[in-house]
Amino acid sequence: MRVAEPGPIRCAVLGAGPVGLEAALYAAVLGMDVAVHERGEEIAASVRDWGHVRMFSPFGMNRSPLGAGLLAEAGHDLTEDGAYQSGAEYVENYLRPLAELPLLAGRVELGARLVSVGKDGLVKGDLIGRKTRLESPFRLLIQGADGAERISRADVVLDCTGMYASPNWLGNGGIPAMGERALRGRISYRLPDALGADRRTYAGKTTLLAGGGYSAATTLLGLLALSREAPGTRVVWLTNRDDPRLPVIADDPLPRRAALTEEANRIAADGDANLVRVSGGSVEEIRATGDEGFRVSIGTGPAREVAVDRVVANVGYAPDNSLYSELQVHECYASRGPMNLAAALLAAGGDGNDCLAVPPLGAATLGNPEPGFFILGSKSYGKGFNFLLKTGLEQIRDAFTLISGRPELDLYRESPRRTPGWRPSERRRSLEYDRYDERGGAV
Repeated sequence: MRVAEPGPIRCAVLGAGPVGLEAALYAAVLGMDVAVHERGEEIAASVRDWGHVRMFSPFGMNRSPLGAGLLAEAGHDLTEDGAYQSGAEYVENYLRPLAELPLLAGRVELGARLVSVGKDGLVKGDLIGRKTRLESPFRLLIQGADGAERISRADVVLDCTGMYASPNWLGNGGIPAMGERALRGRISYRLPDALGADRRTYAGKTTLLAGGGYSAATTLLGLLALSREAPGTRVVWLTNRDDPRLPVIADDPLPRRAALTEEANRIAADGDANLVRVSGGSVEEIRATGDEGFRVSIGTGPAREVAVDRVVANVGYAPDNSLYSELQVHECYASRGPMNLAAALLAAGGDGNDCLAVPPLGAATLGNPEPGFFILGSKSYGKGFNFLLKTGLEQIRDAFTLISGRPELDLYRESPRRTPGWRPSERRRSLEYDRYDERGGAV
């Protein structure tokens, strides 16, 4: 690729969450011109939203050697690698200091929403799968915190936006239930802090909780704990499986995940005085009643209707692919993730329940027919649910081997100052994509 203007590689990072900040740091250490666009008003806005939840993985799996090393050099005291942090602790003790490092100073723009990204002078169907698309920079339409729109250009775009802001629909078959679209703003698709900030919202109320995964189990335990403190608090737990129990991972290496599974499965088996279980069903219709309540029609063995005060839909998340609809991204028809990675995950058994069972899949799986565009982090797994932050860190390292054209480049293994042949101040005018053929596929 020949970049139009002289100077360093321009790298746009979408999202200032854990993967976005680590990717921006990696690019900055390599001397790239980095800009981070974060739609939230604070860094790691999604992590802050579930900040009351304690993470399954220990801190040592959620930080990179590069980030931890630079923070240590700056005099920051790091949490012990074996500590299990809440989301809020992770932000305050690691992500916020990371964003404040001099290398990232002035590079993170908050309240900046990416509307769309395309190629300068090209549309989706131009130069199909050809490396000559590299000659045109990416064109990003950004809406700033003040509402004004502007165009930004980049040679490389890393989509690290995650999926927490793009929840699945509640209805049968994954489409909206009747009435759900109109009530989207009144239904919670997040993990509520029932014992803390959201206590008044759920105390003394009946909540329909839909979902059968770890997020729903976390919400279930929180609401039932609240029911023991606040009389009148009730939960109707709806799962689309006949058996609501979570799969048990033998000798689970993540003890907090194992403990959550055990407690949720105990409740699924034994019940609770403040719990009504509805298994093997899905929401067909949802209607508002009065100022706050809902009437929900559930299709099950016999169909039923329930009256509730609150609805929490912990039914998973999906990638917002509309951001790059004008780019040549080959997507999996099942997961909606990038095809190379989706196929590798399926071959590796990555559609299972244990995120730790997925082996490193290598740089080639990150390639798209649109060279220079990478989807990293949880969004790269599409609708899959078994992503691990440690995987996102590995993806960053692998992506930059493609961007730099240097397969041996690894800033996690050694300092960039000691990486043979690399000069951080070098102004490079080309990107090498030796792993792509003329059809844009990874070789």
